[in-house]
Amino acid sequence: MNRRPSLQSIAIAVLTLAVIAGGFNSFQRKRDSFDRLDFQSHRDRGTIVVDSVDPESGAERAGLRAGDRIWVVDGVPASDLGGFREAMRGDGRPVPLIVARGDQTLSIIYQAPDLKIEYTYLFFTFTGFLYLSIGLFTLFRGARGESLLFYFVTLLTFVVYAYSPEESRIDLTYKILYLVEEFARIILPPLTLHFFLRFPRPLLQNRLQVAALYFIPSLLVLWNANLFLLNNAIPLASPAVSFQIIERWEMLHFAIYFTLAFLALAYTYRTAPAAGQRKQVKWIFLGMGVGFIPFLFLYLIPYIVKGVDSAYTSIAIVPLALIPLAFAVSILRYRLWDVEVIIKEILAYTVTFVFGIIAFSTVNLVLITLIEEHFALERNFLAFTSGLLIAGVLVPVKGRIESIIEMFVYRDTYRHRKAILDFAQELSSFHDLHELIEMVRERVAAAIDMHQMNLYVRDAEHFVIYTRERGLPPRFRESDLGALPKDRPLLLDQPRLPDSSDIPMTLLREGYRYVFPLRHRGEMQGMLLVGNKRDHEPLSRDDIHLINSLTASVALAIENARLYGRLRRQLDEIRTLKEYNENIIESSSSAIVVISADGTILTGNNAFWTLVGTGPESEEPIHQLFPPYRQLQTSGGGSLEVHYTNRTGEEKELTISASPFNATDAPAGTTVLVIGDISERVRLERELQDKDRLAALGLLAAGVAHEVNTPLTGISSYAQLLMADLPADDPRYEILKKMEQQTFRASHLVNNLLNFARTRSGAMETVDLSELIRTTLSVNENLFSTRALNIHVGVLPHLKVLGDVYQLQQVLTNLLLNARDAAGPGGNVWISLTEGHGRAVISVRDDGKGVDESLRETIFQPLVTTKRGQGGTGLGLAISDRIVRSHNGEITLESETGRGATFSVSLPLWISNKEEN
Repeated sequence: MNRRPSLQSIAIAVLTLAVIAGGFNSFQRKRDSFDRLDFQSHRDRGTIVVDSVDPESGAERAGLRAGDRIWVVDGVPASDLGGFREAMRGDGRPVPLIVARGDQTLSIIYQAPDLKIEYTYLFFTFTGFLYLSIGLFTLFRGARGESLLFYFVTLLTFVVYAYSPEESRIDLTYKILYLVEEFARIILPPLTLHFFLRFPRPLLQNRLQVAALYFIPSLLVLWNANLFLLNNAIPLASPAVSFQIIERWEMLHFAIYFTLAFLALAYTYRTAPAAGQRKQVKWIFLGMGVGFIPFLFLYLIPYIVKGVDSAYTSIAIVPLALIPLAFAVSILRYRLWDVEVIIKEILAYTVTFVFGIIAFSTVNLVLITLIEEHFALERNFLAFTSGLLIAGVLVPVKGRIESIIEMFVYRDTYRHRKAILDFAQELSSFHDLHELIEMVRERVAAAIDMHQMNLYVRDAEHFVIYTRERGLPPRFRESDLGALPKDRPLLLDQPRLPDSSDIPMTLLREGYRYVFPLRHRGEMQGMLLVGNKRDHEPLSRDDIHLINSLTASVALAIENARLYGRLRRQLDEIRTLKEYNENIIESSSSAIVVISADGTILTGNNAFWTLVGTGPESEEPIHQLFPPYRQLQTSGGGSLEVHYTNRTGEEKELTISASPFNATDAPAGTTVLVIGDISERVRLERELQDKDRLAALGLLAAGVAHEVNTPLTGISSYAQLLMADLPADDPRYEILKKMEQQTFRASHLVNNLLNFARTRSGAMETVDLSELIRTTLSVNENLFSTRALNIHVGVLPHLKVLGDVYQLQQVLTNLLLNARDAAGPGGNVWISLTEGHGRAVISVRDDGKGVDESLRETIFQPLVTTKRGQGGTGLGLAISDRIVRSHNGEITLESETGRGATFSVSLPLWISNKEEN
């Protein structure tokens, strides 16, 4: 799992990079001083100008003076020199120079001084980088809380060893390096003592006592800051005296603190509770002793007494490198208990190698004997091939040899070791933790000859001990053990960096040495505690691998046992609840549910779970599972009729009633909810209302047809008579023709009222929709022109459908009239005709105010209108919907309030349409 770096991690990384960068800068400045010339200079307009000359130096004896301009170095013009310092050294030989001094030109032979390499500084720098490498390794391999203190010890040690500001250039970089080095030299001794007072087990935990370790060093830091940053603003002494006192005191407190740290480590070594821990602390103890004691007596004490380096400084610093090496050996967990494993592997590899050599030599000898010399190529090929075959055979041979050696090494326990691998497959069948633990103890003790084992099992955030033991904590958190390895056990007797918990030491005192994490699917199920063998010898690598092979199976068995117990408890609870409510709930055909005061569903019958469309395993509260319950609460009444859609999409009409649950042991506020399904009754009532409405509409339509058809017939007849008396090119003839068409249309409208009340088939024929649209627009031209309406007609492809041309024209006219009324004077109406998925779609869109959201679902029902009080009857869209449906089509609405509306009529294309095209 990829984790985002914390702010602490980023700060540590930035600090480390800054310290390393400073170390490289200090090393570069120091290296430059190794081959420093005995005069100072700078470049100026292609020449080298001498700024100053060291007194009594080779440059002064050669004749160089301040202000001289060097033009030529060893025959090369100064302007062409790539490296001036390298040229002046001349590979150790004298270098001829041509120098200008005023108006004179001089020839000077210059001999550069010898290199002054400080090997002591190089050794210190190497040791510093060694410390830093060990600190980084420890920081990355362990938990941050366990290794951070040790890392800062190594970081400050690196600064003390690697930082050496060169006093020949006192600039800003020198000041920064000097201050950092002084801070490290002052803080490192108390930090080291602090570390060893808590490593490998805490000897000092009081925070005030820890703070006291840093009191005097803090004063030294402040005194240095007063001298170097504030220019001795608080004049405790003259700068020269102050620097001398600080330097000696630094050495004194360095000696005191490190001596105390060495004594603390010696005490830890002597009082270590286990042999393994003493073995590993021993390496650090010996490294500190051999490295620090010579440095203390040969360098620190003479410097404190005399104030100058002793003659044995070079001898004193060499053993210091043993200290980080000792830490490296300890941190890498030096193992002393795998001797038999190492011998076994060496024997296996040796026997396998000897077997391979004998086999290959035998085959090669046979080939030399059988194949003559002049077939050398074929013989070499066969030898190479046989070598590959022998190498392939050596892999299973080595495994067999290891098995034979294991039989001699482990003797009586060999059979149990092999059987324990089969036992791992049986663990998944255990449902009882006690039986599981006893079986694991028995099998592991027989295989490894081990007598002490226990188990901690996860319980929420803690791990609880299974078999109580005196002295062992009954429970603890995973964090109390620090970072647990993923593929190996935690060794309790290994040196541990400071930690806030004493749980590891408690387990170690009780004889346990290993903690095996029991993980299943990445989650910790428990921890297996294991002690030493019966002869107090720690486990070998093979022993650890054998137990480690059981951990996944034990973790799975623990999880199975826990799930089995949980399932058994749940079944008991369900059985009790069923018996308790059986006579009340399960016998009812209505949905009944018992609810607690906070809305939790205590129980419900089958009718309730069927009603909501989910199962009893749901843990949702009643407000989420059955939202009408909230309406009942807000209404304040005891019953309510609601429309409800359950989880499976079924729509139902329900009656809800609630009453208190008055059982003696029921909590206060418990409610019984009874829900009745009245969907069938509501459906019948609505059908009856629809039939009554249609009957009334039928009577109305019959009356309208009787009253309107007679005058329409007269108008049509008069128009036809007048047309008969006029030639076809007379302008009045076209007007009369339109009048005739309108009477036919009006007659059709009247008949459609009758069709709304009773279904009647019309004459079906092939209709060209493009022609239908043009005709409808032409017939209704006057209706649009009076409103100054802008009609936008898109491309009209020749799409044909099967239908009644007059009915379809009526539908389109209704949509156009509605769009006209919605758009208003000066508005816009768009008409389009498209094809898709075997259907023709006529769309009529306006830029009016749109259809109100409350009417969009019922807009196609009879007597629903947006023009109430403006002459709207609410029948136009209802009739259009019925006509479109009779043509196997569909009419839909898309609208947003304030952004107009779009009515689309989708009709199936005539099948023979593509064949004609």
